[in-house]
Amino acid sequence: PGMQYDTTINRWHTTPMTGRITTSNPCSEYLSIDNSACNLSSINLLQYLNPDGSFDVRRFIHTVDVMILAQEIIVDGSSYPTEKIGKNAHDFRQLGLGYANLGALLMAWGMPYDSDGGRHTAGAITALMTGEAYRYSAQMSGRMGPYQGFALNREPQLAVIGMHRDAVSRVRQSLVRDQAIYEAAARIWDEAVVLGKKYGVRNAQVTLLAPT
Repeated sequence: PGMQYDTTINRWHTTPMTGRITTSNPCSEYLSIDNSACNLSSINLLQYLNPDGSFDVRRFIHTVDVMILAQEIIVDGSSYPTEKIGKNAHDFRQLGLGYANLGALLMAWGMPYDSDGGRHTAGAITALMTGEAYRYSAQMSGRMGPYQGFALNREPQLAVIGMHRDAVSRVRQSLVRDQAIYEAAARIWDEAVVLGKKYGVRNAQVTLLAPT
């Protein structure tokens, strides 16, 4: 539906040994192998704003865990339009946990949407959500085994998780509205890398940002 930066997209592709990314879905938030599907859900960020203006990091992390578990269960309970899409959905178990009301949260904090503070705060929240989603996916893999295509894609999958962890350093902590968000994200990404190497991950993808 729009311009695709093909080299960058495929550099961040978790399952390139199975097939390259050739396009996105119509809304452009989901990019994966052809004939695949992704179960979506969004967390309302405004619900985690405490009366004192802080962000409820602990409760947000708990919500990420609950939603990733629920979406993982949905993979096997869903129906798919073609047999090939159904097989890929079960073999790769892509999830799309995202968030909504980022603009409202920034407004409640008195932060301009188009500002460095707004961007770095959004980056920290996104890092926290995705890091915890991958950490929990690795934890599930320790109990239930990794997704079917993990063995073939182990090296690129873990490399992308490592790239995400390294990208946290690009968020300027001093510009994040609540420092606890950044601190939790940095810690959790380290855990996600360690657990991913130990157990693999249950899901080839865990998050995206749909147009909510």
